[in-house]
Amino acid sequence: MSEFRRQHPVAAITQFLGVLRQNIVPIIIFMVVGSRNTNEYFWYFFVLGVASTLVLGLFGWLRFTYRVDGDELQIKKGVFVRKELYLTKDRIQVIDITEGILQRIFGLVKVEVKSAGSGTEGATISAITREEALELRALLRGESKTREEKEEVNTEEIINETLTWKLSGRELFLAALTSGNFGLIASILGAFSGELDQFITEENLNYLFDHIPGLGNASIFVGLVIIIFLVSYIFSFIGVIFQYADFKVEKMNNELHITSGLLERKHTTVPFDRIQALRFVEGVFREPFGYGMLFVESAGFQQKNTERSIVLAPFIKKDKLKEFFNVFIEDYEEPETQITPPNRAFLRYLRRPNYLLLIMIPITWWFWELGWVLFGFLIPATFLGWLRFNDATLWINEHTIKMQYRILAKRTAFVKKNRAQVSELTVNPFQSYKKLATVNVTAASGAGGKVFSLTDIDSEDAQMILKWTLDSNSIR
Repeated sequence: MSEFRRQHPVAAITQFLGVLRQNIVPIIIFMVVGSRNTNEYFWYFFVLGVASTLVLGLFGWLRFTYRVDGDELQIKKGVFVRKELYLTKDRIQVIDITEGILQRIFGLVKVEVKSAGSGTEGATISAITREEALELRALLRGESKTREEKEEVNTEEIINETLTWKLSGRELFLAALTSGNFGLIASILGAFSGELDQFITEENLNYLFDHIPGLGNASIFVGLVIIIFLVSYIFSFIGVIFQYADFKVEKMNNELHITSGLLERKHTTVPFDRIQALRFVEGVFREPFGYGMLFVESAGFQQKNTERSIVLAPFIKKDKLKEFFNVFIEDYEEPETQITPPNRAFLRYLRRPNYLLLIMIPITWWFWELGWVLFGFLIPATFLGWLRFNDATLWINEHTIKMQYRILAKRTAFVKKNRAQVSELTVNPFQSYKKLATVNVTAASGAGGKVFSLTDIDSEDAQMILKWTLDSNSIR
């Protein structure tokens, strides 16, 4: 693979579809506005824009070449501005092989090579054969054999059930039922509901009021909210099914191989020496049942804020984590020394979620006579503070730190000492008066880092944790 190669022509179409997907919201709004415009030239410009995007995709394919030369993956691309990307083997964190619907039709795959400091888009090869993808991965991993050859040699090891974890159909169904993604989808649908103004006219409302007894403005509003909630929940349920269907984790030699997806099949390879931290998130709907979602933090893995982490287990019981770590995570050690916030921090935890409400209530009450109803939110906010105080715990030993804290969902982070990028202690004047401090531990993740924080712990404990990355003898 020392000579520059070009992708399959399907890459031109995938680039075109990618541009459409990234701009789907503006395009929909553009079409809605256009549907109200009687000027036929509007649609001429629209068709011209789509055609131009397709032509640019074609030229983008012609200008995109790649090769592996020695220890480097070299990519040249760009239509108007020529870009050259060089990724060295020792900086590569994760290699993804994805089979989208279009790629499957032509027997192709997409390869994403992610390294610390590189943009995900710049290291994406959109359409090559699976054989080329496996050859590319083997070269970038410094392997002398392809994956198929290794599987023949290590058949007994790979078949061993203790080295494979699968998400069952029942667990997939429960994961979809308890997903909290519908809140985001509901907000998007709520924004789009503003485009219904052309249908919600006085004439249409009067027609509904005359033909449906008991219908009023309040019932229409409540009905719209219920419809948005149900539609968003259905979309969320289907999205989880499509994303995590046939989810599987395999431990092969020094790597974890993660496979998932119904329509778009994704294969992610994570070397053990690239794992920076583990994060277990117990969502609001999953925590009562003892389940959560396990993530791997890896430097350079997604550059988007919403997709920084690799999903290692989309739905797993909390009391099964230790067993899972013993099989799939090398050298995992459960820390025993426990640190919690002192009792003098209790009232600070109770007050903190109420600060914003206490500012909003008088302002809202001034402009709205029913603004006093916001006082009712002080009770759940205080309860949230109580939960945060009870959940805030840190465990530590010579090699590992485990931090448990809550924002809305409960989070537990596992960071090895040699993977902690930064340990930071912050003290504000109010904390200084009570001899309290906040500790932040940062692990490399995405383009920057993932910060794990524990608030209002004893200042002496905070100093000990701060020294943890430098001196293992500081652990009591």
